[in-house]
Amino acid sequence: MATQYRTRTRIDAPITTVWGLLADVERMPDWTPSIKKVTLLAGTGLAVGTSVEMRQPRMPAMTWTIDEVTPMRHFRWWARIGGVATYADHWLEPRADGRKVEVRFAVRQTGPMAGLVGALTMRRTARYVDQEINGLKKASEAAVARDLR
Repeated sequence: MATQYRTRTRIDAPITTVWGLLADVERMPDWTPSIKKVTLLAGTGLAVGTSVEMRQPRMPAMTWTIDEVTPMRHFRWWARIGGVATYADHWLEPRADGRKVEVRFAVRQTGPMAGLVGALTMRRTARYVDQEINGLKKASEAAVARDLR
């Protein structure tokens, strides 16, 4: 069984600004309250095989490993606890004018316990994903505003 949550937003910033913030995973706590701490465990930067320990409010610490990266466009990482594997995708698509980016985040849980875990945690997970995408939007647009001064 699988559970999932998806959200999207448009960010008024160039893709280089948005990707730069998103790709610096250790600094995610600077722009979202849904992540308390990210610690690099293996690898360097946003690359396949890089793994981090992530601490989130009211959730167990989880080790996330990056398994897909398309620079400036997409990355996915995944974590496993018990009978549940969680995959989190982050997509960026620049708009034609080059000054805006369509951003999509998705979280999917699979495995024998995914239905039960999803029923217990998906509301919180959705709230955290919304905080992450909204925090990325706010931080990206603030960076552009700073650059314009």
